[in-house]
Amino acid sequence: MSRSTESESRVDLGVFGWLNQVMLALIMAAALGIAGLKYLPLIRKNESLGRQLQQTQDRVNHLQDQVNRNQYRIEALRSDPRTIEREAREQLGLAKPDEQVVIFAQPESKSR
Repeated sequence: MSRSTESESRVDLGVFGWLNQVMLALIMAAALGIAGLKYLPLIRKNESLGRQLQQTQDRVNHLQDQVNRNQYRIEALRSDPRTIEREAREQLGLAKPDEQVVIFAQPESKSR
């Protein structure tokens, strides 16, 4: 008896049942599309900020390397007499009494 009541209580909607399912799917697809379009600028901005962060981090790493090299050079200039002598020779053109200083000129670049 329960089978007959189940089949009697079901209503065959035919084409309208199928159209209701299609309409529901289209509404869900439209809602997802609208949400996607709304958040697309935020996603692009996030990607742009990520690239900018990476560039800034690379610059920070480069500057940190430069700071480390400069600190090493400062320490060498404070404590290593050979480094001080080399810097004096290179920057000031100094030489020992029996040496001659030779300076090579840089060739001039042609400007357009």
